[in-house]
Amino acid sequence: MRDFNIHSAVSKTWAKYKQHWKVVKGKHTGRPRNTSKHQDRKLKAICLENRKCTTKQVRNKWEETGVNVCDRTVRNHLKEMGFTYSKAKRKLQWAKERQSWTVDDWMKVIFSNESRICIGQGDDAGTFVWCCSSEIFADDCLKKTCRFPQSLMIWGCMSGKGTGEMAVITSSINAQVYIDILDTFLIPSVERMFGDDEIIFQDDNASCLRAKTVGTFLEERHMRSMSWLANSPDLNPIKNLWWKLKKMVHDKAPTCKTYLTTALRESWSQISMPQRLQAVIKARGGATK
Repeated sequence: MRDFNIHSAVSKTWAKYKQHWKVVKGKHTGRPRNTSKHQDRKLKAICLENRKCTTKQVRNKWEETGVNVCDRTVRNHLKEMGFTYSKAKRKLQWAKERQSWTVDDWMKVIFSNESRICIGQGDDAGTFVWCCSSEIFADDCLKKTCRFPQSLMIWGCMSGKGTGEMAVITSSINAQVYIDILDTFLIPSVERMFGDDEIIFQDDNASCLRAKTVGTFLEERHMRSMSWLANSPDLNPIKNLWWKLKKMVHDKAPTCKTYLTTALRESWSQISMPQRLQAVIKARGGATK
């Protein structure tokens, strides 16, 4: 009986193909989907706009676009997209999860960041003067300001093995520009410092840095990204490196962008990450010095 049914099904499929010159799919069983792809994209946008919304709040906002669904449908659709409604992790918890990492573990991490550095009076490294308490507002004791100082945007990376390559950025950063930076400066840095060893790449959560094309680029080069917290500049040791670099440049007092670019080619120092995490834990997730 089973062989007969198989033969019958094949015969029917062949007959339909000869009639329509294509395979006509049968009607699907089960409940039909009650939302369109466009409406599903609206749901995803609502979720990303405020990740702390409850299911009911998400449903109310979604219904404003014309859908009529229940809370269960919202949860099911978001689950299909890969979302789960879970308790948000705290910065302190992030640090505790990594407090057991050794120096060797952190030596596998390569940190990156962008920063703007200004020329002369517009430099933000800080200006110090010798003055008496009665002279703090004297003209020659005040820091001179410039409304539109000349400046350069730079990108750099570093690890426990030393500094990587540094890029001077001459345009606004989008996903493609960032991929070009990674390909031209990050990849050679990784090859020089780590060779074929496995590494963990850290960058921040800027939207252009989290573009799908950037993720694909890193995956194709077998580079694992580190999950990173929003608003956590005190955790990235390269922030200290920027401060030191800016101070060095300020001491050289470049007068034009050409001299500024030359001054930026200084060696970078190394920062100990485990000590920084201990400071974060001691501060209960708050700001550290």
